[in-house]
Amino acid sequence: MAVGTNTIAEHRLRIDMSEKIAELEPNASPLITLTKKMKRTRVVTNPEFSWMEQDPGNRWDAINKSTGYNASATGWAVDHAGYFRVGDIVQVPSTTEVVLVTAVDNTGNTITVIRGWGGSTTAPLVDNDPLVILGNANEEGAKLREIKTTEPVKKTNYTQILRTPVGVTNTLAATSTYGPKAMAYYRHLDGINHAIDMERTMWLGKKGKDIHNGKPRRTTGGIFEFLTENVLDASTISDGLTEQAFTEWLEDVFRYGSSEKILFACGRLCTIIDLWAQYKLKTVPGERTYGVKIKEYVSSHGTLYIVKHKLFEGPVYGGMGVILDMNNVAYCPLKGRDTKLLTGRQDPDEDAVKDEYITELGVEVRLPKTHAIIKGVA
Repeated sequence: MAVGTNTIAEHRLRIDMSEKIAELEPNASPLITLTKKMKRTRVVTNPEFSWMEQDPGNRWDAINKSTGYNASATGWAVDHAGYFRVGDIVQVPSTTEVVLVTAVDNTGNTITVIRGWGGSTTAPLVDNDPLVILGNANEEGAKLREIKTTEPVKKTNYTQILRTPVGVTNTLAATSTYGPKAMAYYRHLDGINHAIDMERTMWLGKKGKDIHNGKPRRTTGGIFEFLTENVLDASTISDGLTEQAFTEWLEDVFRYGSSEKILFACGRLCTIIDLWAQYKLKTVPGERTYGVKIKEYVSSHGTLYIVKHKLFEGPVYGGMGVILDMNNVAYCPLKGRDTKLLTGRQDPDEDAVKDEYITELGVEVRLPKTHAIIKGVA
């Protein structure tokens, strides 16, 4: 007769908890829940894993001159001269003037232009005036333009081993108690704690590696380690965070990536948005949210799904929110090392029952321009 799971020794069982761990208390670990349920998972085969990021090229730059320029100046200092090529047609959106680039000096970070191209009106420029590359113009029979390509950039991260033991004495296991059996109760409780450990690691982890007891010990870099773009500091807004300031920020937030993103927000930010938009917000049906409480905020720039996150609390994180393009975030368990409950972890001569939750995970965060951070919400 074939051996079944009902006859195998309990201590040999490995219970797959990958999906169940996300269901124990979804609102305590919404990032873990949503990445798993939305299938934003990439199984990796090495504890050091990599991915490639390709920037499609930059079309926006800005004037870099504290005193600005008058309406006839043709040599401009800019933030990134390397974005431009001879023959580019560039607009100054604040004045609608159009110019033609005739020379580029990458060393000095300057460009030379013909002002008022196509009959557009010349106007003075101020420091940080935005510039946008519209396209390019070439004469008949012209030779090939300068080839300007951006190479993919390699990003890496590590997987981190998280362990949460749970156990009771055999005496307690045999004792009658109110509610669930002691071991079942503590399994559930520590399953939630394990999920919260995973959640905090995915957000706040710092990438690192050392040797401990002769073996490699790794920590994964979390979301915050990779987010470097689109940061709004609400404390610098004179009137505080207003709906106008928030909506203007969304222009940058939705400029790259998906038209649907998720805002993981502190309680204060959720309150402010509720007060702005109490007649515009709507709760997303449960079948679309996998048990996580989500509201939908629709703007002309894109749709924002708002999740209140308990992690964002206290003096540092209490005024924060993070917008993620979930198409560019992945939960990365090492192959065969996603969350499991290992039973029978007690020593053979120990009068107790012990189990252990164990996960080896990493985080992949691609294209920082598609995500955003808001801080300083009062």
